[in-house]
Amino acid sequence: MNGRVFGIKKSLILRSSALLFSWAFFAFIFVCIFVLKNPPLWFFGFCLFLGVFELIKGFLFGLDSSLYFGSLLTGIGTVGFIFIYTNTSSYAAFFICLAFILASVVTYIFCKQSLHLILAFSIFFVSLYSLLLAKNFISTSIFIAFVVPFLVLLVLEMFLHFKRR
Repeated sequence: MNGRVFGIKKSLILRSSALLFSWAFFAFIFVCIFVLKNPPLWFFGFCLFLGVFELIKGFLFGLDSSLYFGSLLTGIGTVGFIFIYTNTSSYAAFFICLAFILASVVTYIFCKQSLHLILAFSIFFVSLYSLLLAKNFISTSIFIAFVVPFLVLLVLEMFLHFKRR
């Protein structure tokens, strides 16, 4: 593993980005409280800044856990801003499931671990059927009939994946 990117140490890049994102987050809190007068936005800003920091850490050091966590937090921060500013907060759970799906797909693309792709498909189908159930397009028995096989397959695949390791 090379410890430098363009001649700059990776740890120096990571520390510099941590300092930059800390200052940016404090500036964001100030703007949220005094300018926008919307203090609850601080949480989604925190998720966004910490997520981008974890993404940088994941890419610099090749850590799949940091890449997944960073993708997830960046997605949650982004969809938080989307559902606050588009007044779709009643669909917040589905947006957050979308963040989990995107985090799993990003981790699969960069780390080539099939478990993340299976997790993304499982969350996608469970979210889709949950949305159909919430909108009364399907009944509870149909929901259970479609969701249980996905959950059983997910548990089975996770068991087999960890058994292979």
